[in-house]
Amino acid sequence: MDAGTQSTELTGSFTAAAWDRIAPVMAEIEVLPLLTRLSDGTLPPQVFRHYILQDALYLKHYARCLAIVAAKAPDNAQVLRFLGSAQKAITVEQGLHAGFLTQFGISSEDVTAAEPSPSCFAYTNFLLATAYHSSYAVALSSILPCFWIYWHVGEAIKSRPAIEGNAFQAWINTYGDPQFAAGAREVIALTDIAARAASPSERAQMMDVFVRASQYEWMFWDSAWRLETWPV
Repeated sequence: MDAGTQSTELTGSFTAAAWDRIAPVMAEIEVLPLLTRLSDGTLPPQVFRHYILQDALYLKHYARCLAIVAAKAPDNAQVLRFLGSAQKAITVEQGLHAGFLTQFGISSEDVTAAEPSPSCFAYTNFLLATAYHSSYAVALSSILPCFWIYWHVGEAIKSRPAIEGNAFQAWINTYGDPQFAAGAREVIALTDIAARAASPSERAQMMDVFVRASQYEWMFWDSAWRLETWPV
């Protein structure tokens, strides 16, 4: 089951409405040069190095957001379920990063010295601010796009014919893996549980942050393709 199929099975739910709302954003994500050239193995190595360094910086902050969201969960069952799904995603991504950092000659010193690009800085600060200052339901909606969009992209790329010798195949395998899909499905389910208990105004906030985080997903990949740095 791919992420698109999943959204149709959620008809009438908050997450189905949210996925429909970001259809224009997803259309732009699906044609991003970074993703199309990663898929066919022609992505320039310097672009991928820039991307993976920024992603390592992003994940450090994202992990903290996940912990904050879990701490705000309304009951122990949701705390444990959310922490479990979050742990899966973090473990998978950390393993992926470790392999690529070695493969592309990126040292631990490079990671330590790296600075977030403007897009990475804006995205992580948006997530942290939302996690700290918003309700559980709203904070959860802000971190959902990262799970769901990566699942969708991974499934879409995995469905294409494999390119022999593609240096980025491990990335494709990671986000097209059933383990990652299971983590994404769990966060989608938790978001719908939270939405059912939310007030109308809170649901509106949930939708707003879901859309904004999805826009930041596009910005993050696009900025990596452009090797974005601070202009001054």
